[in-house]
Amino acid sequence: MKNKGYAFFIFGGSGDLARKKIYPVLRKLYKERELSNLKGIYALARDENGLPDLIKEWEEDFSKLFKFIPFDVTSNQSYADMGKEIESLKGVELIFYLALPPTLFETTIRHLGSLLRRFSNPRKIIIEKPFGFNFLSADRLNNTLHKYFIEDEIYRIDHFLGKGAVQSIFSFRFSNSIFEGIWNKNFVDHVQISALEDIGVEGRAGYYDRIGALRDMVQNHLLQILSFLAMEPPCCLEPERIRDEKIKLLLSIREIRKKDVKNIAVRGRYKGYLQEEGVDPNSKTETFTALKLYIDNLRWQGVPFYLRTGKKLNRKLTEIVIVFKEIPGGFAKLLDCFPQPNVIAFQIAPKNVITLKIQLRPPAQRFISCPVESRLDFDMEEYYHEKIPEAYEMLIKDILEGDHSLFIRADETLQAWKIVEPILEAWEEDDHIPEYEPGSWGPKEAMELIEKDSRRWLIV
Repeated sequence: MKNKGYAFFIFGGSGDLARKKIYPVLRKLYKERELSNLKGIYALARDENGLPDLIKEWEEDFSKLFKFIPFDVTSNQSYADMGKEIESLKGVELIFYLALPPTLFETTIRHLGSLLRRFSNPRKIIIEKPFGFNFLSADRLNNTLHKYFIEDEIYRIDHFLGKGAVQSIFSFRFSNSIFEGIWNKNFVDHVQISALEDIGVEGRAGYYDRIGALRDMVQNHLLQILSFLAMEPPCCLEPERIRDEKIKLLLSIREIRKKDVKNIAVRGRYKGYLQEEGVDPNSKTETFTALKLYIDNLRWQGVPFYLRTGKKLNRKLTEIVIVFKEIPGGFAKLLDCFPQPNVIAFQIAPKNVITLKIQLRPPAQRFISCPVESRLDFDMEEYYHEKIPEAYEMLIKDILEGDHSLFIRADETLQAWKIVEPILEAWEEDDHIPEYEPGSWGPKEAMELIEKDSRRWLIV
């Protein structure tokens, strides 16, 4: 059947994600004439929760495409009502967006899959993270999806992969021989990936207290960044070949044994977390985690990758820092100098900046002088004189075009859970969670994790 346009069905259609991210992106794309074939936006939710006020701000032609449908994801009648809408969309591609709490994913997929057996429309399904709570639940969720959808119809979304600076890693490495040539254990001393927040749970305690920092950030966002940063060059720029290399990288991460967790991973909780509204007073949930990983392949053997993330820290910052080895022979040490290592950093938030730190002789000093640290900052928005598209804008465009390059495949989700699950199991058996002061850099144990290797956390 010929595709006659597309329609969005947003489950959780009056929630924060829909109101703050999805609808603004769809409206922007529509205004820019990139959604000329849009046939409708259907908001499926129990109540309208501020949607009427939001719609008043929209242009008339866009608001005419919008329809709210009272909806209970566990109710057969709700799906019957949605089926009546689908009957009027002959040949239209149906895009189902699960902007729901993850506990509702499976029941929604089962009901939706059963309904869609009546229709021959092309379809796509978008699923937010977290994808599962552990390996077994993620495997079960994949199996449920595959009962009703083929893998090409499934888009497991990670909005970090829609960020311009993350995507720039790919072209930075593989389009510039001067960098790809040093992107290995012969030149790189270690790598740091940080995703720091200066706020607490901010009304999300009901969700966050069941998940914690490791599940919320490391299992998906940070491991996805790591895979882009360290993967091998794909044979070609086809989505599946790119995803092949990402899974190879995840499979190469050294297995974590539960008995070794105390040596490679730490957790913490900011003071006052247990008093947050909606938090279980007996909670064992961490709001900070840091860990050290190794990639056992020819390129990265022996190079430590340090990951950290947390809430209520000193500042909001998401950054990748590649720290290079000292010059063999120690040229600067011959002058009794103490140079800093060369660094390449990708700031992902709050700005999109690539920074190169090098050592140079000060121009006004004598020929034989100690070099000092100098930096080159490449601000992508300033250089290109244009605002980098919001992450969801990039990803929704890719979904419309059927490009899976920045979406997570089933085997990736399972391998990511395999990596972190021994840590989760070890922490379940240990009640001790170090506390840290709000506004600090996290628990002292996080500093000790990297300092015992004669290194330190860096902010570039």
